[in-house]
Amino acid sequence: MSAACAAALCTIALVSACGAAPAGRADGNASSGSASSGAGTTTRTASAPAPVPTCVPPVQPADSFRPVGVSFSSASDGWLLGVPLSACTPNSFVQLRKTTDGGLKWTKAGAPAAPWSGGPVTPSGGVSAVLFGNAKDGWAYGPGLWATHNGGASWHRISTHGYAVYSMAATGTSVLAAFDKCGQAAASCDSPETFAIETAAVHTDTWRAVRGATGKGAPRLTAEAGVAYAYGAIRTSPAAVKLGLLTGPANGSKAWHSAATPCAPGAVTASAVTASHLLLGCALLGAHPATTRLYSSGDSGVKWKLFATLGLYDGASVLEQTPNGTLLVGGIYNGIALSHNGGRTWTSPAVDKSTAVGGGAVILAALTTNADGYLLVAQNAFWITRNGGKTWTQVQVR
Repeated sequence: MSAACAAALCTIALVSACGAAPAGRADGNASSGSASSGAGTTTRTASAPAPVPTCVPPVQPADSFRPVGVSFSSASDGWLLGVPLSACTPNSFVQLRKTTDGGLKWTKAGAPAAPWSGGPVTPSGGVSAVLFGNAKDGWAYGPGLWATHNGGASWHRISTHGYAVYSMAATGTSVLAAFDKCGQAAASCDSPETFAIETAAVHTDTWRAVRGATGKGAPRLTAEAGVAYAYGAIRTSPAAVKLGLLTGPANGSKAWHSAATPCAPGAVTASAVTASHLLLGCALLGAHPATTRLYSSGDSGVKWKLFATLGLYDGASVLEQTPNGTLLVGGIYNGIALSHNGGRTWTSPAVDKSTAVGGGAVILAALTTNADGYLLVAQNAFWITRNGGKTWTQVQVR
């Protein structure tokens, strides 16, 4: 796969130089879904499907649950997207687990009738990630799109009209999606060409294009307090040499505008702390560990300040800040680190004694409050913290 065209189901955002920018999806502004029964999924305010790892032979009973995606709509309510350990075929359907106590206990939940997109073939309606905007409204996506508006009691598929859903984010009453037009490998969208950001009210399936939010590449989304950002593999003009940033109201009430980033093409992640406060992590690929630079902007990307430089394997997959200022950064394939003084010093808590967290699997993590948080190693294990990440407890999910 070319470095210019990142996989649509990859956490690493790379600049794309393929195709021409669309004015929006060819089907127009609205998309509606046909009814189908199923149940629930979610991720917090921002999410891109994690890099889908190669399906490995089961090492536990075939009915064991293997988590591949996570979303919390509050500190207590969360969802895990997963597959059976025997799911190495493209026809294996996803499963869901739900928690109402912050991840300590999980129960089976209804899931969309969607295949997992991590098999040897990626079905157009397959999914690899989940997002819940609140307790009722949720979506499973990547590259397909499914929705629930009753807490997962039923699910229905939303037509993407041949586009792949690369990333989603929710804030307040709005949900956004990055719709990518795929290149030659259309089934798995290995070569995203162009994108269009669309928005909808969380309780509806009526999607409409966001003005000023189209371009070449495959951006990821983050949102907070009614403002959204599309970042990463964005090339809005042929002369663009830095990774791009687009921002505007999440409901699309005004046209979005572009802003510069300090990042060269490579691995990038971002997180909206407030409507105007944005964190950004950049790394050039190829070195192990890769030099990962962390930036902060307090004016929606107009100006950036470098506040830390770390060595992370293949850059950062997550970068977040809690209300009390604690910073959490996770390497795409290796470990997590915490800072309680604005990034001047960092500690790397030992999540477990195995190689799961530091051994090459994709890491998804977040602190949902100053004290509570979760960490998921894709297709492996799930941990929670109750003390701001100082210690972690592994939770069995079946």
